[in-house]
Amino acid sequence: MLTTLQLNIYPIKSLRGISLPSATICAQGLAYDRRYVLLKPSADGKYKSMFVGNQPEMALFHPTLPSDTETPWAHFTLSYHPPSPIPGENKPLEVPFSPDTRRLKKINIEIHTDPSYPAYIMPEDVNNWFSERFGYPVLLAYLGDGLGIKRNDEEAKNWISFVKPLISSPESAISFSDGAALLLTSESSLEDLHPRLGGEKAVHEKFRPNIIVDGDGVPWDEDFWAEVKLVKNGLRIVLVANCSRCTSINIDLDKGRMGDGESGKLLKKMMKDRRVDKGDKWSPIFGRYGFPTHGGEIKVGDEVVVSRRNKEHTVAGECCR
Repeated sequence: MLTTLQLNIYPIKSLRGISLPSATICAQGLAYDRRYVLLKPSADGKYKSMFVGNQPEMALFHPTLPSDTETPWAHFTLSYHPPSPIPGENKPLEVPFSPDTRRLKKINIEIHTDPSYPAYIMPEDVNNWFSERFGYPVLLAYLGDGLGIKRNDEEAKNWISFVKPLISSPESAISFSDGAALLLTSESSLEDLHPRLGGEKAVHEKFRPNIIVDGDGVPWDEDFWAEVKLVKNGLRIVLVANCSRCTSINIDLDKGRMGDGESGKLLKKMMKDRRVDKGDKWSPIFGRYGFPTHGGEIKVGDEVVVSRRNKEHTVAGECCR
């Protein structure tokens, strides 16, 4: 028996997250998760999606939710927290969860394997707010109510063919807001990383999970989880692939740059024993990607059971064949 310790959403991809006491699970993952993406325009007229591993200063932007209203939330607020604040820089920005796209410029951007995913550029005052703080032109783009990328690559087809019989919703409702709809991690596995960092401790937020469970004191057991189930309502999350890690876990979140101490070498330290996916043999693994079988509510403190296990580690690109 496991316990749900934390639920997190990331309204803007690669910025900091928001921890919630409860959340609604839908076909695309947790509601309100990853509705926006930041773009860096290039001279050739194209737009490059920004990623905290390449622009660690993205860690300095903190979203918060309204404290005086109930769901559905109309907006969230962004604040900027640089290591050396400048007067006037921390003026917050209010961002709607569902802007009126009729008033916005529609463009196509490349996300994952989709070369022309529709997105909507937010108004000039919003983009200026970001550009002033980054120090170079930045655009905020709304990804739409679909909250995900409908991938058509071979891996996605394998996943969908595997997951579809387990989900009551139609195939069109299955989309990929990132590597999958949800990312689940274990607190026990995080604790196993602490001794590698000397006097420092690993920070779970750097791994950007949606759902954190306690792990029942068994680190890395989630490597073999094929499915978990919420005890209270029977909602199942089918876990189909490992989450490979990159330099983003080396970032000092408070300084918005790569870490100086042992935590700044975390990726290298994990290379020694966490390269457990034969299909992605150069990347250490932490966490499992998954899809919910149907919608429902989840709360911090909810009990979770591992309802199905794999005998061996899943392999990237082959997990559902």
